[in-house]
Amino acid sequence: MTDRPSAQHPESRRTLFGVAVGTLAGAAVLTASRHASAEISAEGAGGVRRVADRAMDRFDHGWRTGEWDPFLGMLTPRFSFWFPEGQWRGRHEGEAGRQAIAAWAKFHADNGNRVQGRRRNVTTMGDRVLYEYDSRGASPSTAGYLNWETIIVRVTGERISALHEYWGNIPPTGE
Repeated sequence: MTDRPSAQHPESRRTLFGVAVGTLAGAAVLTASRHASAEISAEGAGGVRRVADRAMDRFDHGWRTGEWDPFLGMLTPRFSFWFPEGQWRGRHEGEAGRQAIAAWAKFHADNGNRVQGRRRNVTTMGDRVLYEYDSRGASPSTAGYLNWETIIVRVTGERISALHEYWGNIPPTGE
C-alpha cells in the first residue's frame, strides 16, 4: 500500500486535494487577516484619521492665517498633488508634486488669500481620508469665493503623501 492516491481510488484523491485545498485556502485567509490586523494595529484607522486630521487642521490654519509652514512640514518629500484649476491645474507627482504644493501655498500666503472652511463630513478609507468642506472667502482678495470642496489626503506613517482637491463650483463664485 502506498500513501499516494491513485487513479484507482479517485475518492482518496478528492479527499487529499480537498483537505489540501481547504487547508491552503484557510491558511491564506488567516494569513491575510493577520496581515490586515497587523497593518491596522500599526497604522490603524484611528491612527490614519489622527494624522490626516492633524494635517488638515494645519491646512485650515494656513488658509485662515497665511502661515503654511506647519502644514508643509507634514508632507512627505515625494508628494501627490492634484488641483482643479489655475497655474497648478492637474496632477503633480513625486518631488514635482511637493514643489507644486509648496508654490501653491506660497502664492496664497503672498497674495493675502484667506478662506474659512467648514468640514461637513469626514470619511476614512484605508490609508486615505476624504474631507468635504463648505468654504467662503475671508479676505478682500477672496471676497467672492464661495465653494464646496472634496479633499482626499493619503497618510504615510506620521505624514501625508497626497492631497487631491476637487471643487463643486469651478470657478468658485459669490452667491
